Amino acid sequence: MEPVALTVFGLPAPQGSKRIFNGRLVEASSVKLNKWRKELTKVATTYISDNNVELFDGPVQLRITFYLPRPKTVKRELPTVPPDLDKLIRAVGDGLTDSKIWTDDSLVVSLICEKVYADDREPGAEIEIHSVTV
Repeated sequence: MEPVALTVFGLPAPQGSKRIFNGRLVEASSVKLNKWRKELTKVATTYISDNNVELFDGPVQLRITFYLPRPKTVKRELPTVPPDLDKLIRAVGDGLTDSKIWTDDSLVVSLICEKVYADDREPGAEIEIHSVTV
């Protein structure tokens, strides 16, 4: 299966932890997360439709570079502050599941990701999905 490469613009938002509320497991959510996941799902769905991509149904490697806005007063080279990388990844995994690019994000067996400042481009993410053969 051919790799899929997606460019998503917008403010990457972390997907928080789940918690129990009134006896039900609920996702901690925010307006930023909803907007980010909708944009991600829209980009992936459009890519699937435009390129006649088949559903990934076996093991995949997921590669993500998150581009975050640099605060005006920050001089550090890398974003070693929130949002946490693992929570950014959760939002991407679930957004890609929503797009139906794969059956479930549990198919990810290999992950290469980083977060950097978006000094020379708009905030967002570059995402690649590669089939893994054994």
